[in-house]
Amino acid sequence: MKDRKLKNEKFNTESSVPDTSGSGAAVKKRKSIKNAIYDLRVKLHRATHKKTGVKRIGQRKRNDIIFYCLMLAFPVVQFCIFYIGVNFNSILLTFRKYDFVTGQWSFAGFENISKVLSDLGTQYVLIQSAKNSLICYFVGLITGVPLSLFFSYYIYKKMPLHGFFKVMLFMPSVISSIAMVVMFSYFVENAYPAIMQKFFGLRVEGLIADPETTFGTILFYSVWSGFGTSILMYSGAMNSISDSVVEAAKLEGVTPLKEFFKITLPLIYPTLVTFLVVGIAGIFTNQMNLFSFFGAQADYRVYTFGYYLYKNTQSATMDLYPYLAAMGLLMTLVAVPVTLLVRYLLEKFGPRVD
Repeated sequence: MKDRKLKNEKFNTESSVPDTSGSGAAVKKRKSIKNAIYDLRVKLHRATHKKTGVKRIGQRKRNDIIFYCLMLAFPVVQFCIFYIGVNFNSILLTFRKYDFVTGQWSFAGFENISKVLSDLGTQYVLIQSAKNSLICYFVGLITGVPLSLFFSYYIYKKMPLHGFFKVMLFMPSVISSIAMVVMFSYFVENAYPAIMQKFFGLRVEGLIADPETTFGTILFYSVWSGFGTSILMYSGAMNSISDSVVEAAKLEGVTPLKEFFKITLPLIYPTLVTFLVVGIAGIFTNQMNLFSFFGAQADYRVYTFGYYLYKNTQSATMDLYPYLAAMGLLMTLVAVPVTLLVRYLLEKFGPRVD
């Protein structure tokens, strides 16, 4: 606007100057002087406007930086206190021991770690916990992951009854876990025996009450209850696939099965890798919903590492804390390299888009 105003002033000035010199050279000289003055005024105006714009941009950047710093401050402080601080204290606790007589802590060296390693080979509870944790992981890997991918693709393609499967599989994730445990327990402990008695004339115990079927029943519930989260993530990843890619595949005459293995699976593979890698850590932390079913009274034959640590931590005395800290440290030392190795292998030998 100001540039236009200056141009108008230039035009008015030139048009209002009378030619009194009678000389063409003098007129040209005056015009050149006026043009030079006008150009100088325009340059000064633009320079001032540019400085103001740069100043506004700089102020906006400073405000953005302050905003982002404030947004990150809370999670960073929380991470430093509750993760680094707490875990550092646990590491220190691993190398200490408590004396009930003196009430003092003292340095124990690797005594707690040695005791844990010894118990892993001799204590039946720990051996059974390790066995159940591995079974839970591999059953979820062999059955849970393929079924989650299948139903995610089924829902993504909006095939018949996809809404029904979506509700049934999402139900454990949207309903309170305690409510789901109560309903599931009622079915397997009361409804199932009544059905078997009425329709087949068989008298059977509840699936949780029967020691032979307790672990299998809890394992089934654990896999089923995890469907909701995994299907939600896989479906979200599938929905992010470009429609142009799918349409191009259809034009090439690709079948739905081939589309899944050649296009869909490679494109959602990063999401799948994330779930598989997180599952490695779950070997050492998964309680398999045992606390929801049994509280602290679960039979030792269904223990997992996660349940064993949680139960003993709740009832531990001062002298047991270093032992549990040493067990947690050893689990971390095992889990970290195994997790990194699995991630490397999955990324190296995973499927690629053709």
